Amino acid sequence: MLDTMHRRARRAGLALVAAAALSVAVPIGTSAAQAADPIPGEPSSGDSLFPGIGNTGYDAEHYDVRLVYREDGTISAEATLTATAAAPLESFSLDFEGLSVDAVRVNGVDASSFSRSADPAKTAHKLEVVPVEAVPEGEFTVEVVYSGRPTTHIDPDGSFEGWVSTDDGATALGQPVGAMTWLPSNNTPADKATFDVAITIPDRIGDTEAAAVSNGELVSRTPLGDGTTTWSWKQERPMSTMASLVSIGGYEVIEDEVELSDGSTIPEWSFVDPAIGSEARESIAANRARIGEIIRFLEGMYGPYPGGSTGVVVDVTDLGYALETQDRPYFEGDVSLGTLVHELAHQWFGDSVSPADWNSIWIGEGMATYASARFAQEVLGEEPAGEALFGQWSSRPTAAAEWTIAPAGMEDPADLFGWQTHRRAAMASEALQQALTPEVFAQLLTEWNARNAGTSRTTADFRALAEELSGHDLEPFFDDWIFDADKPAWPGAWSLDLAGEPQEGVVDPGETIEYRVTASSTGRVPLAGATVAVDLGELLRSAAVDASSLPTGLALSGSTLTWTVPETGSGRRAEVAFAATVLPEASGAGIPVSVRAGTLGATCGDCAVAHTVSGDPGSSTDIDAESDAEPGAGASSAASGANGTGVNASGANGTGANGAGANGTGADAAVNAASRAGGAGSDSVGADAQAERPAASGPGALERTGGTNVTPWLIGAGGVIVLAAILLGVAAAKRRRADRDGAGSDAPEDG
Repeated sequence: MLDTMHRRARRAGLALVAAAALSVAVPIGTSAAQAADPIPGEPSSGDSLFPGIGNTGYDAEHYDVRLVYREDGTISAEATLTATAAAPLESFSLDFEGLSVDAVRVNGVDASSFSRSADPAKTAHKLEVVPVEAVPEGEFTVEVVYSGRPTTHIDPDGSFEGWVSTDDGATALGQPVGAMTWLPSNNTPADKATFDVAITIPDRIGDTEAAAVSNGELVSRTPLGDGTTTWSWKQERPMSTMASLVSIGGYEVIEDEVELSDGSTIPEWSFVDPAIGSEARESIAANRARIGEIIRFLEGMYGPYPGGSTGVVVDVTDLGYALETQDRPYFEGDVSLGTLVHELAHQWFGDSVSPADWNSIWIGEGMATYASARFAQEVLGEEPAGEALFGQWSSRPTAAAEWTIAPAGMEDPADLFGWQTHRRAAMASEALQQALTPEVFAQLLTEWNARNAGTSRTTADFRALAEELSGHDLEPFFDDWIFDADKPAWPGAWSLDLAGEPQEGVVDPGETIEYRVTASSTGRVPLAGATVAVDLGELLRSAAVDASSLPTGLALSGSTLTWTVPETGSGRRAEVAFAATVLPEASGAGIPVSVRAGTLGATCGDCAVAHTVSGDPGSSTDIDAESDAEPGAGASSAASGANGTGVNASGANGTGANGAGANGTGADAAVNAASRAGGAGSDSVGADAQAERPAASGPGALERTGGTNVTPWLIGAGGVIVLAAILLGVAAAKRRRADRDGAGSDAPEDG
């Protein structure tokens, strides 16, 4: 593991970077008090891997692009960005690489000046704009007119993206930063916008009918009568520039409908280069026909499909990868079933919910890789996803170089699409399912998309939601799997059960209940470090547990009994038992006991047991019987009941209450009964009962004693003597109860 201080320092740094990425609309270093003074927008969103991308000072809202493509490979275009300034801006910048800028207008007025700068080491390619007047806080527009031959961007890992020329046109891909080669934009995945893209192209390129495809829905295809046609696409859902697509060429256009899980349909537009060989075309057709099946399967995992249309784009290029362009993924030369599942899964994880910082890409890549494994298992009947991913984890040696790059701890942008963001991240998805339990993990996947659709989020956001839904602190798990640059530990999985003997039902005062807690290791590795908390809060009100007799591994603290589960091999179980003795005075009480896992990976079988003590609440003192008896008989009955059941005024066997109840007025037994009942719910007379029961005061209360109106007793001197005797009896009874309680059981006193 990494040194803790180093790890936390790095994590804190990444958190600051993520915060900067999420605050693209807030100028750096600007307070509310300074907002009236125009400021320059900063030329960086603070991304942890690509420090030169993105810009602060404004939030992109919508791009309106009008692009003309000529058969010689050149373009001319106008792009209008509608944005919102968080504060007045004296200047701002856009990401734009290559091409020539012919004009820039801000709110319809030519800019005072604009300039270009580049720092390839930081992936910084900027168009810096100074308006004639400062942009006021709120909505504004910037229009850029540009032309030329677009360039291809080369990523730090040596791969190509951006505008890529083909034999019959071009394909423009945006991940991670290539969109800036054809579109001036705020080119960070943290800043999403909607898009209108109109592409005018020759009707034919070479001998093939040409087409132009982008994201969203095809609004119109308009022949202009001069040998060109404009294809207009509208993306109404927020989209990062990294998920954008433009592809121009000779295409077979396939239009169809796809049925979703709720029975509704969405349009499909797919584009396949006819230059692709017949065998690959057959594969493409077969797998394209399964788009609806795949989407419905993924809806079962992630929730409703987030797009308004679907399809695929298959071109002939030499890029060496497929890509999750929003709505219709891009493929090179063929479409394999596993890759199709992967790229369609990205419509949820990656496109609808995008990484706000590139060090959070593992969430989407891991989940898409995981989805392919789940589809192979559940639809194709292949190896279970968990077994496959566990096998990859266990077969990779601890010293393997792949473990030395953490999924969310990358420092070199060349590592962006490496093993750690795909394979290790997919293993992390399965490990997280084991840690959270399948039920909570399934909820995490749907909630993540339901709450965050159309936004950009970070690893910290993902962890926070997982903690909210699971109720567990997941810092150790995320440290191990996501931030540490070494091989993580595979988590154990286990089931937890609680049983009582006798089983649920009625028990008698003085009876002993034996509880048995069982932890069954159901995972792929031994269960280690697990703990169980047994809630005895209600039990200890009505029963006693002898802490000195608890077996090794059990510890009682307050009302919680904690079991440290011994290491338990996969497929085996560990058990522990403890006993509780029902208190004599607990008649009618309910005794619920429950267990909960103190560590990750547990599912509950039977995690609660409840018993009820025989008799009615308060019946141990026969308080209610007193109201129906003759004067004096109530006390005798109470004493007899106490003596017979062992539940006397002191809560223990003895003759003190019996003697007091048999002789005199019965006040001693009645007052002790009130004291035992805690005052609440008792029909007896006395201060304890009156304090908790307002109805016990006044003549109506006095009439309850022994069933006889005592008011006449209090008339004259004789009444005073009787009252004094009663009060002396009360005091004596309380002293006897205190003496007896001092020698009581180990159970905590009922407060």
